[in-house]
Formats: sequence, C-alpha cells, structure tokens
Amino acid sequence: MRPIYILFLFFVFLISSCTTSSVLVSIQRPADITLSQEIKTVVIANRTSPTKKNLAGNIIEGIVSGEGIGSDRKSSEYCINGLVTLLDNSDRFNVKNIGELELKGTGTSSFPFPLKWKKVDKICKSYNADALIVLETFDSDSRVVFGKPIKRTIKRKGKKIVELRHQAILEMKIVSGWRIYDNKKQEIIDENKFTELKDFKAWGKSNKEAESKLPYRNVALQQSGDFAGIQYGKRISPVWIQARRVFYTGKDDALKKASKDVKKNQWDDAIEIWKAMVNVNDKKTASRASYNMALASEIKGYLDAAIDWAKKAKALGDKRANSYISTLNKRKQDQKKLNKQLNN
Repeated sequence: MRPIYILFLFFVFLISSCTTSSVLVSIQRPADITLSQEIKTVVIANRTSPTKKNLAGNIIEGIVSGEGIGSDRKSSEYCINGLVTLLDNSDRFNVKNIGELELKGTGTSSFPFPLKWKKVDKICKSYNADALIVLETFDSDSRVVFGKPIKRTIKRKGKKIVELRHQAILEMKIVSGWRIYDNKKQEIIDENKFTELKDFKAWGKSNKEAESKLPYRNVALQQSGDFAGIQYGKRISPVWIQARRVFYTGKDDALKKASKDVKKNQWDDAIEIWKAMVNVNDKKTASRASYNMALASEIKGYLDAAIDWAKKAKALGDKRANSYISTLNKRKQDQKKLNKQLNN
C-alpha cells in the first residue's frame, strides 16, 4: 500500500498521562457504496422544483409547515453545493457542472417518476458524462425546543451569585432523496432517501434571550442543506477524515528525543530510537516501543507490519494494543474497498 493514503498533521496533544501524547492523522475512508469504475465523469442536477401540476400543493405545504414558500428550494441548492464541493475535492469523480442544471419534479419529499433514458442520455452526452446524479426530492423542517434550566455560580463584584442559564435548541431536519442514473448501462444504480439532523444551540438568562441568540433560520437552512449534500457525497465517494493516534513518550531521554522527532515530522529518526528499544529486558519499555513502531508503520503505510508490531506490544502486556489491532484490521478492510473504488 502506498503511503499516499495517510497524510499527517503534526500538532501533538498531551493526553491524560505524562507518558503518552497523540498525533492527528488524515485517513482516507472508503465510500459507503462502490460504484462502477466505468463511472468517472458525472453531472449533477436539481429536480426539486415542482411542475405546474404540483405547484399549488407545494405552496400549500410551505404555508402549512410554516417553513415559508421557496425555503426548501433555496436549501436544496445548498444541498447540491455541498455535494459538488465534496466531489470536487475527491479523488474519485470528475464533476462537469456545479449544480446549475435544473429539472422539474414533485417539489415535495415524494419521489417523482424516474427520468426517461432518452433525456438522461441527452444530458450526459451534452456534458460528456458517464452518469447523472439527481437530487430528486428535498424537504426541510425546523423547530425550537428549550432545555432544562441549569444553575451556575458566578462572581460579580466579589460576591458569589447563583443564576439560571436557559438553553434554546434549533433542530433542523433535512430529508433528501437521490438517484444516480448510469447512462452507459441505463440503470438506476442508487435510489435512496436520507434524513439528516443538525442542531444549533444558544444560552441566555431566559428562554426568550436564548432563542434570540440562535442563528436565523435561513442561515441554519444553508448550513443544514450543505451538510446533507456532504453526507450524500460520503456515501458515493472516498473522503479524508481525521483520526487521533496515541504513542508513548515517557521520561526516558531516548523516548523524549523520539517524541520531539515526531513533532518535527522526522519519523525515520523516531523509528531508529524505538527499534533499539523493542528487545530490551524491561517489558514495559519493550511493549511501549513496539506500540510506537506499530504507529510508525501505519504512518508509513505498512498496515500488516503495524498489526505485527501491535500484536507484539499486546504479548508484552500493553493494554492499548488490543484496541489498536482492531482499528488496524478495520483499516485493512477499508483499504481493500478503497483500492477497488479508486482502481489502485
């Protein structure tokens, strides 16, 4: 496996014990589903505007729900933008448009009939794309709820004062329905509806004050719509995520030196130090050095070697090793999926 799949951030955090620190690493996570490698170029369409036939019902729904006429329409555009942004930054797809393609649908949370393949073919050929990704349905809902007031003690002019703090929560619910049309095979290869929840919280001296500090609904809709689009992007495209990894530092001068090397991204120097310690008579030192070697192997992209080092650390009595072995085994499974998705 090539080490390109791991990029690392070097900011090191001190954890509960003075014998450990942690490093943040960026790891590529596979998509939830694997699409055919023949699909490389895609065009994205927004089909959430109602036809004339569905327009009256769409307006009534907006009035009854209290969300406002057209609010879902605007939020659906943010949803498309979220998907486009994620796919533009992925290694998987080439996006041929930025979501400006608009088609007519139900304008509600109900799926419309699938597009005719003649229309799909015309759209794909005009963009020289392999597949069409369509936001077929979109619906949003919001409500404000209030948490139980809590007491806190503060000092004011030298005196302790107990005051009540009130919490307001703006709960956003986004329901989006998607289809992916494979134009070459003329198959719908993904058809699903997803519900995403996003909360916005604020505090105040009263419920009214707390509510006044919440973001405006149009701002919340923008962020929630964008979030929903990103979540769907994660379903179909590999993404980079951050993970924290622990390593041992200790009071030993050699381990301190290795820790400084990690901070400077000088992993090879740290490896030389840890390698010299993995076979010492002191079991604790040997187990910690072995654990660190497991991390270094993962950073370098050698997952099998990382698992072997973690197993050695476990055999020497390291309590963290068992959990790390499970993490590494999961990474191995993900890597196989990634290789298939990225054709490596």
